[in-house]
This record gives sequence, structure tokens and C-alpha cells, in this order.
Amino acid sequence: MKFNISDWVQGKTKDGELIHGFVETIDILQGFVTVNVVKSDNEEVIGKIVAVRSSWLKNVSDIPLDDAQVFQNSIDLALDTWDEAWFMELTNTRNASEGAGKAGDRSKVYPFPANRLGQSA
Repeated sequence: MKFNISDWVQGKTKDGELIHGFVETIDILQGFVTVNVVKSDNEEVIGKIVAVRSSWLKNVSDIPLDDAQVFQNSIDLALDTWDEAWFMELTNTRNASEGAGKAGDRSKVYPFPANRLGQSA
């Protein structure tokens, strides 16, 4: 199985609710993962543990962090959930990227999407 206990995941429940949380348990034989839901489009499941088919989930670490907004949202989520290890990993990555950006063009560190007025400065 591609998940480990405490991995951050995103996916859908059988009712179609979008969830974001961390893995509590894994049932390899049945193909289910229980997820402690931290964020969801259905506020009733936030803070609860739900069983989800493993094929309906995606590791958060598989989500590219090259977009500045996605990166900042991940840092905010780490702070909201008191996940110190993940927060330190993200801030160390950010600091390394900023260090690389000081030597060169900062637009390569956090690429911003073009809008109707063009690239941001």
C-alpha cells in the first residue's frame, strides 16, 4: 500500500466530500484507510475519523509545492494542526529556496501565474 500511518492525505469520501487529513489506520486486506479529517467541504466531518478507500486518496507530499499559494497553505495547515515536523520541513525547504533565490532571479523561487496585466514584478 502506498500510505503509512501519519501520512497527510487528500481525497474523497464515499459521499463525495473532499477531505484533507492524516492517516490513522490502514486495512491492507480491505483496501481502506481511516483518516482523521482536518479540513473538508462538509464541516460536519471535520475532527472525525472516516474510512476511505485507499484508491480515493492521494498523498499530500505528491502535490507539487512550486506554487507560492499552495506552499503557504501547506505551512498554514501545518501550523493549524500543530505538526511541528512538517512545519520545520516546509520552512527549511522555503529557506533553502530563498537562499537560492538571493543568488539569482527570485521569480524562479515562487513562480506566480500570469494575470491579464502580465507577470507580477
